[in-house]
Amino acid sequence: MKNGKLIALSAISTALGLIFLIIGAYFPVFDLSCLFIASVAVMLPLSKDSVKGAFLTYGATCLLTIPFVIGRFDVLILYALFFGAHPIANYFLIRKNKTFGALTFVKAIWFVGMLFFAYYLLSFFIIEIEVLNKVIPLAIIVFGVAFFIVYDLVMIRFQKLTSVIVKKLKL
Repeated sequence: MKNGKLIALSAISTALGLIFLIIGAYFPVFDLSCLFIASVAVMLPLSKDSVKGAFLTYGATCLLTIPFVIGRFDVLILYALFFGAHPIANYFLIRKNKTFGALTFVKAIWFVGMLFFAYYLLSFFIIEIEVLNKVIPLAIIVFGVAFFIVYDLVMIRFQKLTSVIVKKLKL
């Protein structure tokens, strides 16, 4: 019965992630907030210490989103490269190590690298302006690191709150 509850929780979190990624794809105003909520959905199996459930939720959400986001693959790319995998990485890093500074630096490099990859991948569809090409990499580094530090602190807090809520609900 315990595995059945875990499978159901993973399926519910997959459905939530899928719904929010589709909303983010069709309503560009909500794309970043829906990416955040979809990554919170990955935390549900992690709150029960199920890494397998989190990986299955992450993978199923990525695969099931593909047919629904035709034309807005940027949302899926951002989720697959960072936002979906970040809660799982946080789970491993927080459980294994308690040193926050070095891990935050490594995760910030991962985030900025993901931003560069997404920028260069999506730049094929954007009109190129020479002046912007010189400024954008610096802006990605500066604003990306600043955004990530706040984002990481919020996600760690959400991960702890998700665990508390799931324990109180006795799921």
